[in-house]
Amino acid sequence: MSDLLHICEIGTGAPVLVLHGARLDHRHMQDALEPTFKACSGWRRIYVDLPGCGRSTGFDHVASQDDVLTELLRVMDATCGTEPCAVIGESRGAYLAEGLAHSHAQRLSGVALIVPGGNSDASRATIPAPVTLRTDGTEIDALDPTLRARAKRLVVRTGPIVAKITQTKVPAAALHDAALEARVCERFEFSFHRDMQHRSFDRPSLIVAGRQDSIAGYCDALEMQDRFPRASFALLDCAGHAPGWERPDLFSALVRDWLNRLATE
Repeated sequence: MSDLLHICEIGTGAPVLVLHGARLDHRHMQDALEPTFKACSGWRRIYVDLPGCGRSTGFDHVASQDDVLTELLRVMDATCGTEPCAVIGESRGAYLAEGLAHSHAQRLSGVALIVPGGNSDASRATIPAPVTLRTDGTEIDALDPTLRARAKRLVVRTGPIVAKITQTKVPAAALHDAALEARVCERFEFSFHRDMQHRSFDRPSLIVAGRQDSIAGYCDALEMQDRFPRASFALLDCAGHAPGWERPDLFSALVRDWLNRLATE
């Protein structure tokens, strides 16, 4: 039996499991969400490094998305016990959160799916081309190629956002286990993926997509609404795959509303 995934736990109160995007770690999620949580007391944030990411190393037995889900359930057992847990997932983490909502709904108090989708061939065909709509004049041509590629996908490109990528995503990407990622991508869909498309999750939810998201698009998010009958849905203009950084005030308001709905259940 492996050790548990690495977590960073902040605050006290009702548990919220936070799942990051592919080939990264928890740091960009912490940066995007903590300003909101600091203004909303009563929530214990459990930021997770997914298998092969950040400090969650040595998970050689993980070979599918189902295996990743098993590791997340072990974290929930260890940190939440029998207490219902809310889950926030971004990008790849949103798919994992969706999987938890439909395979272990009784354990979840609610879900927030941030920039979900873009996983299938069909959805990738509808993804918008990269476009920058707002900039403060930040130059990117002199940046390291890896950072430049990420900066070019920003819909809102500013110096502070490029700095956030430099501080969180670039070092996280350097740590990820490429072999583990390749194994999971070979068996990317959950074993229950088809059944998941026909079930609903009827607890407080939030779905946020970027209208100009050139990584996940927004069509998959639109199609999720019927499966989440208690979801607030937001399709944000002037936002791509990082709405927490590109539209921080609106993003924070949406997360606060979701937290308030969870608290009043």
